[in-house]
Amino acid sequence: NALLQRIKARRDEALLNALRLVPDCGGLIEEVVLTLPPFLLAPAQAAKRRALGNLAEALPAGIDLVLLAEEPTAVAADDWAAGLRLRCDLHLHAKAPADAMRDADLWTQDTFLAAEHDGATVLLPLPFTDHRGQHVHWLAGATRSVIAAPALHLAGGNMLTGPDFRLVGAASIENTRLVGHRPVTSDEALARHRALDARPLYLFGFRLPTRELPQPLAQQPHHLDLVLSLTGKIIAAGKPLLLLADPRSTLDPDGARVPGWAEQLDATAERLEDDGFAVLRNKVPYLAHPAYAPNPSLRAYNNVMLENAIRTGRSRPLVWLPHFGDLEPDLEAYDSANRAVWETLGFEVVPVPGWSALVRAGGALRCASKILRRGVAQAPILT
Repeated sequence: NALLQRIKARRDEALLNALRLVPDCGGLIEEVVLTLPPFLLAPAQAAKRRALGNLAEALPAGIDLVLLAEEPTAVAADDWAAGLRLRCDLHLHAKAPADAMRDADLWTQDTFLAAEHDGATVLLPLPFTDHRGQHVHWLAGATRSVIAAPALHLAGGNMLTGPDFRLVGAASIENTRLVGHRPVTSDEALARHRALDARPLYLFGFRLPTRELPQPLAQQPHHLDLVLSLTGKIIAAGKPLLLLADPRSTLDPDGARVPGWAEQLDATAERLEDDGFAVLRNKVPYLAHPAYAPNPSLRAYNNVMLENAIRTGRSRPLVWLPHFGDLEPDLEAYDSANRAVWETLGFEVVPVPGWSALVRAGGALRCASKILRRGVAQAPILT
């Protein structure tokens, strides 16, 4: 058994070196997975269920939608899906998992990575993450290989993969130092993350004001995809264009910025620009939710899905953008402002309403999904 495990480990390492992670921008989305944990089927969770259904209904024909559900709730999950106005092709996978689905398994993005090798999808479980789940095992089949990722701490929500770069939150590097039998240096932890993919890796974070040197980068929030979007665009100077949230503390998008956090994201933007990116800012609210006052919460307008290729019958590439104003009418100005940002960048916005119901749970539509396959497209140039 020990010999077989060593042979498998060597094969996994060889395969890992040949993988290419599925990017978060670029060609047309071909396959995406959502998870429907049992708690979402309860009558009291209708609003959360509706948000997930809105995302499924927003997917066009030509996309394969894989829906993961528990075997005991398969009939209810199938009935729910049958009530949706779907244009995409639905594939319900009802599994009897060794561990029952937890509420946090809704956040499909976090628990594994998807990569491509010789035209096949390869899945990499992430055992050291905030939301560890069994999604890989529920998805694995004859056409999908599963291999072990390096010993690193990473959630899918704390990494964005571009056509020729990756962005990882600084906290994942520091947390990786403690993964394994002994602590490792920051450089060793960074090397583990670089081993995932050949694309150059850049860090999302900022320096804390302190006299102690050297100091690790800090990051805010805990997952970068809550405030950072790839656009797949390149400006005329050849810099990849990123969209970074500019948090506001008023119902007016042009109102006051959030003290402290705004400055941290400003410093993050400066570091990204120093690394060769162009950074555009979009205004997002950090306000108390009507149902959960008085604590403020972020509305994650940057938590998007997008394409840079143009679908048949369309004139512009698509971006799926979470909306909050349908359940929080006071936020309609932010819905409009964020639609305008993406439209100015040349996208057709597909509004996906209902995500106010999941604000307290801490995510939006990218958090709840995972793209398994995507076509290839050349990123356009902005002039």
